[in-house]
Amino acid sequence: MLNDLKYQVRSREIGDLVSLLRSGRLILSPYFQRNLVWRDSHKHDFIETILLGLPFPQIFLARGPIDVNTMESFTCVVDGQQRLNAIREYSSGIFPVNGKYFKNLTNDEKTAFIKYEVPVIDFDLDAGDPRLKDVFKRLNRTFYSLSTIERIATEYSSSEFLLIARVLCGDIAVADVAEEEFQVAMDVFDDAERPDVESEADANEFLRDPGITVGKWAWLQGRAGGAFATLMADYNVFTPYEYQRKVPLMFVLNVMATILGGYYGRNAKVKQYLEDYNTEFPQSEQMLDWLNDVAEIVRKINLPKKTIWWSKANFFTMICELATSFDHQKLVPDATREKLVQFAIDPPREFQIAAREAVNNRPERITRAETFRQLVVTQ
Repeated sequence: MLNDLKYQVRSREIGDLVSLLRSGRLILSPYFQRNLVWRDSHKHDFIETILLGLPFPQIFLARGPIDVNTMESFTCVVDGQQRLNAIREYSSGIFPVNGKYFKNLTNDEKTAFIKYEVPVIDFDLDAGDPRLKDVFKRLNRTFYSLSTIERIATEYSSSEFLLIARVLCGDIAVADVAEEEFQVAMDVFDDAERPDVESEADANEFLRDPGITVGKWAWLQGRAGGAFATLMADYNVFTPYEYQRKVPLMFVLNVMATILGGYYGRNAKVKQYLEDYNTEFPQSEQMLDWLNDVAEIVRKINLPKKTIWWSKANFFTMICELATSFDHQKLVPDATREKLVQFAIDPPREFQIAAREAVNNRPERITRAETFRQLVVTQ
């Protein structure tokens, strides 16, 4: 079957691409993209490839419509996000390669780096074109392929259920933070070199899924940074790398699905709820309030940072049970902390196994839940 997708194959100098990134016209993280996942070793190896003058595979960009008044357009990265981010960070002096920062290179080395020609495929695709996500998924089926949750986040990017989970896990930043991140990006420039550009997040169609209205996006940003998201971050329930791979997002999706429908195995009900609440999730406000209230209760319980209850499996149990099984008005924080701390000193063998092996299976989840319920409800 013929496809009318238009694209151009050409090369572009690194200097041109870096200028686009710094001006905000080339978007590294459009709504369908994964988070940045390369570790330092990957970045160093890649930049060394460029410094040696060796080739690397093409990157794929999508150019949106041209604004007829400003005669400018936004472009987003479809494939090549990790490579372009490494180039941006190295050229901004974020990390050295072989002991040298970019500023320490000779003029000839800097010129060679800036004029290095990158193979680029430019698609003519608007942000709302469904082929944009399809191309992204096809390009990521091989090396550095997307994880299950990254595929879900792309496929259901405008799902109401997913968006609430993104707010709860901290994947959507408050508007002030988004502006702060823009300012940090601009701080790499000296005053004399600072580009004449303003934060254009609202106007940039590639940053917000076109299935999400401007009003809805503003509401989501207004609810971001809540108690639940900050609790997970403050107590290091997930590592920075897990945040990059969207592991907390899958965790929260499972918490939400469990609160609504009870315990199940692994991620079995996540897609069902994403489908059921794709266009509307009537309990959005209630779910946010539930989990933010539970987070406040957990803070009042004030568990030590070194305890079994901050492991992912036990944290999952604690959150789900506190959200569904208890009258929060009757829960006494100090007494609850004492019971949980004492229990953690020498847990029953059955609980230890359920918290260590096959932790996402339904029987193990139920074992942990029943133990927690009995432990806390009898205070």
